[in-house]
Amino acid sequence: MRALTLFAAVLISMSMAGCANRSAQNAIVNTDKKLNHDFSGYRSFAYASQVDDRLDPGMYFLNDLVLKDLVRDAVSHEMESRGYKQNRQGADLVVNFRVFDQPTTLRGFTGYGTTYWGDMEVRQPEDTASFQVERGTLMVNMLDRNTGEVVWQGFASGLMEGNEFIHGEDKIKQAVHLIFENYPQEAVPVERRVRRNGE
Repeated sequence: MRALTLFAAVLISMSMAGCANRSAQNAIVNTDKKLNHDFSGYRSFAYASQVDDRLDPGMYFLNDLVLKDLVRDAVSHEMESRGYKQNRQGADLVVNFRVFDQPTTLRGFTGYGTTYWGDMEVRQPEDTASFQVERGTLMVNMLDRNTGEVVWQGFASGLMEGNEFIHGEDKIKQAVHLIFENYPQEAVPVERRVRRNGE
């Protein structure tokens, strides 16, 4: 009897996991990090100048400032839930993101858009591998402020329904969360944060 109850519990868990996967099945997630890079020293983040711009001059958010705010809120939540503090002055990481409305080939920083990174925010990488990016892809990048190098980036593609980008808050949060599931480091280990909050 106990074995049957355990089997039923496992079956219910598997079917619930299947539902979660179905709701995210259209989003294809891929991440890339700088090889052999130590992420343990990062504690704070700030947004790149184009994210802080109150407009969307580069059309990085389909000229939709509500979409820009939704993505920014979701990214902030993911960073803060990992113990990172937002700090506009002297942050360790500079975070940037955008939505692609057309298929694009990214090589180095060619294809990102002319104003995606500010003048002095980033330097061209030595490794200029190419990425094919689909229409409706959300991209998140993290740059080491001291070196000017992108140390991590993630993509979630398949966020289009017909000719429309999916604007639902839940879908945006889910896509950003799926990207950040592959982020390699927390600013403060969870055990220490729990202990500190419990004191």
